Amino acid sequence: MGVASFAPSLAAQEYMFTYSKLYSQLKNNAKEGHEDVKVGFFFTNADTKKLCTIEKAWMEKQSKYEELTPVNGKELLVPLDSNLKSANPLVFAKTPMDKRCDFSMVVMTKEPLSNKVYYKDIEKLLPQMQSMLADLGGMFASWFTPDVEGLTLEFSDQSAGMVNFSNGLSVDIVDGKARIRLSDLKPGDYIELPEPTTRVLPWLPSAN
Repeated sequence: MGVASFAPSLAAQEYMFTYSKLYSQLKNNAKEGHEDVKVGFFFTNADTKKLCTIEKAWMEKQSKYEELTPVNGKELLVPLDSNLKSANPLVFAKTPMDKRCDFSMVVMTKEPLSNKVYYKDIEKLLPQMQSMLADLGGMFASWFTPDVEGLTLEFSDQSAGMVNFSNGLSVDIVDGKARIRLSDLKPGDYIELPEPTTRVLPWLPSAN
């Protein structure tokens, strides 16, 4: 589940943002109550909905230039810095020329999940994700934000198979994604993942 955001200017496959625009969302990562979740910036293939590779990213202003290193080649990682907000450099990202990629802002866990993930681990993420979605949406967002009822687990593009539950349930991995509803688990239960996640996003069933 992504969060709708502003549209960047586009020339071929070079995207440009002002740092202050990104900072206005990034600052939520430092708020209390968001210890395990964050805002992440990505580009999504408009046709396949898969994540686009970021070939190069950088910030510049006049003679100053700083290269940015995307996480796993997919996540646009921008430093959170109030001094940069004041300087307000331009942030650029390049994606492959042969794909049309849309900018995507998501709420996600800071760390991947792997092996056994217990009820308590999932339970603590949901209110943090709910709070982050509300903070991103502004003053009245809590009135309109659907409830986070579980997690969307994303795996590598090749990943298929199952996520097995300790209580005997299982969920199919389809196109590298599996959705886990907290209400299908009880305290003490766990899920077992076939490989580490690439992203963990909130699942908002009522929004689908």
